[in-house]
Amino acid sequence: MTTVAVKPMAALSLLVGAVLATSASAGIFPDDHWTYSTELTTENVDEFVKENVDAGKTVFIKWIASEG
Repeated sequence: MTTVAVKPMAALSLLVGAVLATSASAGIFPDDHWTYSTELTTENVDEFVKENVDAGKTVFIKWIASEG
């Protein structure tokens, strides 16, 4: 098993890259997109990345800028 340490600043960078805009993304994604995607927050981003990398999975985080 390979353990990957995620530094706080790296996690913050991932978070910034992972924020999904709610108002700006209206109409961009299908109504059911939350059934196959994960909303990342400052509380869950580190654990989400670590769990998936430890499991040998690839993590793709898409950032969509929002207004405001």
